[in-house]
Amino acid sequence: MKKAFTLAEVLITLGIIGIIAALTIPNIIAGYRKKVVETELKKAFSVSSQVIKLSEAFNESALYWKYPTEGSGTSSLGTQEAIQFSEKYIKPYLKYSSADKKNRKVFYSDGTTSYLTNYINKNLGFILPDGIFLQFSPLAEKNHDRGYVILIYAGTTNKSKSKEFIEGQNFFTFTVNTNNNIGKVSLEPQWYLNWSCQKLKENPTTFIENCRKNTRETSGVSSSVYCTYMIYCNNWEVPDNYPIKF
Repeated sequence: MKKAFTLAEVLITLGIIGIIAALTIPNIIAGYRKKVVETELKKAFSVSSQVIKLSEAFNESALYWKYPTEGSGTSSLGTQEAIQFSEKYIKPYLKYSSADKKNRKVFYSDGTTSYLTNYINKNLGFILPDGIFLQFSPLAEKNHDRGYVILIYAGTTNKSKSKEFIEGQNFFTFTVNTNNNIGKVSLEPQWYLNWSCQKLKENPTTFIENCRKNTRETSGVSSSVYCTYMIYCNNWEVPDNYPIKF
């Protein structure tokens, strides 16, 4: 007599497999998305640094570039001078597939619209051959004692081909700072001078909460800045306490 599985046994086995798959596949997918973000975010930072150095080689130190004079601070973003700045100092030294001013949207992780949408829609954005989105936005106003600042918005995981970004998930922020007093140009993931990885280590809750929420109304700093800093200080890996899901 041949032995065989009964229909009930087969259905039970398939059910168990289905349950295991339902529990593990989402984690596998999320892990893959994290790895893609880590890789592309690190690359976006590296490409941005290379572009600044290459532009300095053909022009002059970024300390002395012609920054916008229209408006002040973030009000200079999207002005004709700001666009001309990118045309002169960035565009010739960046390998990209397309450059445009498309109407892309930026959201906070809770689904509400980020104020950064206004900025990326007004400035020239670049799509790299691998799909990464980069935008270099110079400010007209000097930032305290750090000289002029260039905001860099980076979209990752090829979501840049769509019209939507989510801060801390596929949209991050860097800054290029110039300091005439010490003759230094630096590319950083943070906004304020007194930020450091040690500050993050001592105040993790502050960064976690501000990465998760719409912080513009209370701190003046976008969520993407805090999120970028958390990954940067963890050796370009998404930390276990990262508050946004992938």
